[in-house]
Amino acid sequence: MNTALLLALTAGSLFLTGTRHPVSAQPLPEFRGICEVRSNLPGRLRLALPAIKSDPEQAQHVCQQLLSTGVVREATANPATASLLICYDASQVEAPLLMGAVIRLMGLDEQITRKERPRLEKQLHQLYMAVDRSVLDASGGWIDSRLLAGGALLAAAIRQGLTGGYALPGAVTLLWWASSIFRKGNEDT
Repeated sequence: MNTALLLALTAGSLFLTGTRHPVSAQPLPEFRGICEVRSNLPGRLRLALPAIKSDPEQAQHVCQQLLSTGVVREATANPATASLLICYDASQVEAPLLMGAVIRLMGLDEQITRKERPRLEKQLHQLYMAVDRSVLDASGGWIDSRLLAGGALLAAAIRQGLTGGYALPGAVTLLWWASSIFRKGNEDT
């Protein structure tokens, strides 16, 4: 297949699927669920800010503050769509500066800088807590999952040591894991 035909097919498929590559002034950071860029054109910036729904008065205050700078021509907060539209003079101010001002004025900096645990880690922690509670209930409060795992490793290490000797890595590795589990438990209390 010749190159011209391949390019024509690619361009045609992009046209038919409606895929457009928006022209943006410059890339802006994304803060998922806190402050997301919906549109970034020179002189026009639309941000998605869920905080606008919960605090529309603060959003109006932010709009007034932005308008008072003299470089922002229009600032409109829409609580229904949780978005903020800013039209500004691109020759006097850059979009990242406006985005930073909005984040600061809305009081979102703490949310952005806070370290959030990944969802998978949260789900694994919930699973661990459920297993821990089950082991504790099944044993009548005598052991939890940490003691059960440590005890199983200790038993495996002793068995490995008696049958195959304390050769590396088997028994010694199991003893190390068992002792580290028990040490971790002592540090928590």
